[in-house]
Amino acid sequence: MSKGVSAGHTSCDVIVRRRRSLDRLQQGAHTMADVQVARQAAAAEQVFHRYPVPGAGMQRFWWFTRFVATVPFNSWRGSRALQRHVDDRVPAAWPAEFAGKRALIVGTGPSLDRVDQTFFNDFDVLVYVNFALRRARFDRPEYFFTMDPGPSREYIDAFGADAFRRLGPDHCVIAPIFFDFWHLMTEEGRAMFTWLRPDAVGWRTERFKSIPVPVVLRRYPRQPDWQDYRLPQLGRVIPILKPTSALTAVMFAAMCGSRDVGLIGCDFSDSRAASVGGAQTAVAAGTFNSARTEFTAMQANFADQGVRLTNHSWLR
Repeated sequence: MSKGVSAGHTSCDVIVRRRRSLDRLQQGAHTMADVQVARQAAAAEQVFHRYPVPGAGMQRFWWFTRFVATVPFNSWRGSRALQRHVDDRVPAAWPAEFAGKRALIVGTGPSLDRVDQTFFNDFDVLVYVNFALRRARFDRPEYFFTMDPGPSREYIDAFGADAFRRLGPDHCVIAPIFFDFWHLMTEEGRAMFTWLRPDAVGWRTERFKSIPVPVVLRRYPRQPDWQDYRLPQLGRVIPILKPTSALTAVMFAAMCGSRDVGLIGCDFSDSRAASVGGAQTAVAAGTFNSARTEFTAMQANFADQGVRLTNHSWLR
């Protein structure tokens, strides 16, 4: 049972602010900031469908009621869509750029601000999680990785989609933990990414917002048992790990052949690196509480399979 619902839905406030800027623009009472928002909104709406956002009072109540009621169907429909559309094609770049190479997973935690560019020079391939893409230099194999397209929408709202297009779909990877996101993206938006799907799926219940009992039922990736887990063969089917996108990014790097995977900006705390986190929705307290335990179990399991994991976030 989960403590909450998709971090992607925390971006609603961002979308509300954007819609207000667009309203002011249409009314002629706009600022230069509103003009910039309009440009970014145009970019975002090439990637994501418009969808209703909560207002206030009863409108907000009915929005959340509708959301809770439709999650079971939408998550089932998204799960089926992933099964149909995620084929066995593996980009040639993945084994070529990961096999036998040192990979670094770059998160948005505060340790990212404690390293300079020389730290990154020790790694052959970099995998940026969500807003860590702001640190991309495009000087070696680099990837964007996420489990939750919500932060991707926030990123495009803030900075546009140029970085994703520059990397290209083979280097922008989504392993969706919330399957309903498939239908929130346009066809053009889905084509900007290479999609992974989970190796096993089941139903689970979740709490929603401050409601103390489970009220949401959704299709969700099953979690691996680290006691006897074996790494998957190179492909597009992978365990999708719930605590944070960074752990699934580690799984992705190891699946692609890296045997030495480091992490930075993966403090598993509630804080953000100042250099990348300014436009991203703050995480709720305790969001990553289980990530440290999960990483430790994963680290021991991978070591038995010849893969070294080092979280440099805790060493800086």
